[in-house]
Parts: sequence; C-alpha cells; structure tokens
Amino acid sequence: MSFDPALLPKSLTLGLSLRERLSRRDVVTGAWCTLPHPSVIELMARLDFDFLLLDSEHSAIGLGDLGALLPACELHDAPAIFRPRSHCAGEIKAALDAGACGVMVPMIDTVEAARQVIDTCRYAPMGQRGIGPWRASGYYDGFADYTARANDATTLILQIESATGLANVEAIAALPGYEALYVGPADLASSLGLPIGERKQQMRAALERVARAARAHGKAAGIDMNIAGDLPELAAMGFTFFTIGSDAGFIQSGGRALVRELAEVAA
Repeated sequence: MSFDPALLPKSLTLGLSLRERLSRRDVVTGAWCTLPHPSVIELMARLDFDFLLLDSEHSAIGLGDLGALLPACELHDAPAIFRPRSHCAGEIKAALDAGACGVMVPMIDTVEAARQVIDTCRYAPMGQRGIGPWRASGYYDGFADYTARANDATTLILQIESATGLANVEAIAALPGYEALYVGPADLASSLGLPIGERKQQMRAALERVARAARAHGKAAGIDMNIAGDLPELAAMGFTFFTIGSDAGFIQSGGRALVRELAEVAA
C-alpha cells in the first residue's frame, strides 16, 4: 500500500506553498521568533504571517527547541524558516531533518560559501545533504515521498550582509539551487561604514544592487523592515518578501502602548 502524502508533516506541504509564493514574486511577509517556548510560537503562528523565522543566530532559540517549536508553527499552518548561527553543515541539516521548511543562512560573502550551503541543503544530484529526515519524513513513514519532494519544498535563503558579499552579489545570485537573497540591513550598513537604519544614497544603491542581482537570476529579494510603511519604497526597489517585528517586540510594544493609554486615562 502506498503512503498517503497527506500524512506527511505540514512542514513539507507548507514548504511547497511558500516556495510557490516566492517564485511568483508575491508579497510575502514574516516575523522573527526569538523566545523558545511553544506557547509563544503558537501565538505567533495564529497571527497569520506568511511565514515565521525561528532565529538561532541572535536569540535563545537552539536546535534542541525545534522539536517543540515546529509543531506549534504547523498547528496553524505557519511555514517555519530556521536561521542557524553559522554556515555549519551539521546545524543546517539537523534543522531540515527536524522539519523546518527552509533555512536562512547568515553572512554569505563568497560564491564558495554559497555553494557549500547549497550543497548542504539539497539531496543528490543537486547537492550532498545527508539522508536522515527523521521528523521531516513523518518519522520515516513517508521516507520515499519526502526524499523525492524535499528539494522542491525546501526554501534556501542566503543573506548578503557585508561589503564583501555585496561586491560578489552578482556572482552569488547567478548560482542555481536556492530561492532568495536577503539583505541584513544593519550588518550591511555597518560593513559599509554607513549609519544603521538610514536608506540614503549609498545604502539605497546597495539595496537596489542586491534586488537587481536577485531579479536578474530568477531569485526573490528579501529584506527586514522597521515599519509597515517601508514596504512601498522597498517593493519599488524590487524586494518582494519581508520580515518585520518579533515576538519580544510585539510583547514590549503592546504592553507599553497599554501602559501609556492607562496613564492618559488616569491623568
């Protein structure tokens, strides 16, 4: 009896949906998850962002948390992208085997670094990802189905965050085997010696260069936003997928707004 693909973890089917939206260049928005508790992640999943980004590079979330956090995402059909701390092949493969829909890899500066990450994320013949998708394959019940579809369902996002990465962006964009380039605007500005948070002439030119390179080679271009009002300007540059806000930020901003309102009412 053949295995029913409907029984595969949602991380796989959600991954296919996210890949399709990125390839159509739909506007896709997501939020950062930094607090490693399944209740927090479930609340984030209920907000109906197009995806959630589980950040291990700059938060307390680690690989060991994914067993609880990924089901919380899947419960409300939120595709989960994992950002590892580095290019470490073991960390990337472990996240994918646990059922993440994809990975966003920081600090891609060279074609060689990009090739290594692509190789890590794709099964042969596209790459050399190790075979062992324990949770991603439904605890091996759907092994054949998963391994046949994973290359088409896994989203790989490469971050351009330095002057070196920017200098090599056209060559990096030309590589096959991944879906999107994503600008880390704070790190890129810092590397270029520019003020963080501004999009004046030199920074704007850098952002446009990344978006143009991505578009020229059939990749989506993504970036982090501070406010929703940034979207039209960034979309005009060629960006189509965005991150904005985080679980910790939403807690603080919502709480502070309420405290201010109470102070005004009580005055």
